[in-house]
Amino acid sequence: MKTREFTINTDYLELDYDMDLNKNLIEDYIFEDLEIPYEYVESMNINDEYVKIKLSPTRLYFNDDWYVNLQRVG
Repeated sequence: MKTREFTINTDYLELDYDMDLNKNLIEDYIFEDLEIPYEYVESMNINDEYVKIKLSPTRLYFNDDWYVNLQRVG
């Protein structure tokens, strides 16, 4: 099923999570390593256990490579 909301466990990212130090690292991972375009992210919440990403409902991106990668880690 195609979804627009994803939850990624921070343990999967293999980072020792510390809100002050790693929030930027996690954002870099999301936007650079997973190559999710900024314009498709409606909201992103980062806490000590999860990264919750909500994608824009107005976009057609279900066949894009970055979306497929996001499904794998989400």
